[in-house]
Amino acid sequence: MSKLQTYNQTIDYWKQYQPFFPEEMQLTENHLPIEEWMTWQNVHIHLDQMPAPQAKLKIIFIHGAGGNGRLLAPYARSLQNNGYEVVAPDLPPYGLSYTESAKSVDYQLWIDILTELIDAELKRDGKPIVLLGSSIGGMLAYHTAVQSKRVKGLIATTFVDTSDAKFRDQLAPNRLISRWGKYCMDKLPCLLDSLAISVNHVSRMNLITNNAELTKLIMNDAHAAGTKIPLRLLRTFLNRSPELKPEQFDLCPVLLVHPEIDPMTPYRFSQPFYDRIKGDKKYVSLEGAGHFPIEQPGLDQLNAAVLSFLKKVEQQ
Repeated sequence: MSKLQTYNQTIDYWKQYQPFFPEEMQLTENHLPIEEWMTWQNVHIHLDQMPAPQAKLKIIFIHGAGGNGRLLAPYARSLQNNGYEVVAPDLPPYGLSYTESAKSVDYQLWIDILTELIDAELKRDGKPIVLLGSSIGGMLAYHTAVQSKRVKGLIATTFVDTSDAKFRDQLAPNRLISRWGKYCMDKLPCLLDSLAISVNHVSRMNLITNNAELTKLIMNDAHAAGTKIPLRLLRTFLNRSPELKPEQFDLCPVLLVHPEIDPMTPYRFSQPFYDRIKGDKKYVSLEGAGHFPIEQPGLDQLNAAVLSFLKKVEQQ
């Protein structure tokens, strides 16, 4: 079915998100991303491309556990309006991306897909790549930067190291799921890996935004938080440890733009990892903003911090 679907023509749920953003960030019929597909090892990855021919940098925008590339499009449009090119993939099974065997989807596959996308985009036009990760996409961007070694900058809204049990407790709805559920997945992968479950049932997706109406929209979105994921993906995500410790990370400059009022992943859970990062780094708190930042002044602070960081990367 995904082969026939596009956000621009057949799937229009994303349009309901637009009123939550300032008018200049909203997608309209005259400002839609260009949709492309990347096929790699039997995985079909949907890409939202927001071109900027004169751009000196290209941003790969990485969604989190309850999102997809199109959900992030208003932020991407803001970057495009400021002269930057953006590519936003859907990571399977989210969005329109799919694979011939859903059972094969795990966290390493996500890292491999992003690494392949970096290589493909560099081959396309050679524009330097900056990774921007939202929610758990922040740590995913870190893992990808380590594996690829070809990115010039790393931006994240959170850094949650799920190899730490107390951080897993924070992400899960309760300790029964974070502790007993993980124990069962680790002990019985042959039985449980292929089972699919809604991400709403294994995370605190009710805290994804601080706006009840927007949260409900995301949780009910069949291509976002309403997606069912294989337990193999969840198990490998929870068990992932950084291959390069943050104390050794100096591959590129890092910007952490963390929402101030984020009950889903509070700053205290990102701070330990951020503090350990060795290289060039900066932290900006987004005042009044929730996990999915739509509030002011945090939203303006997000745009200003990201643009300032990108200018710095350009100069380097």
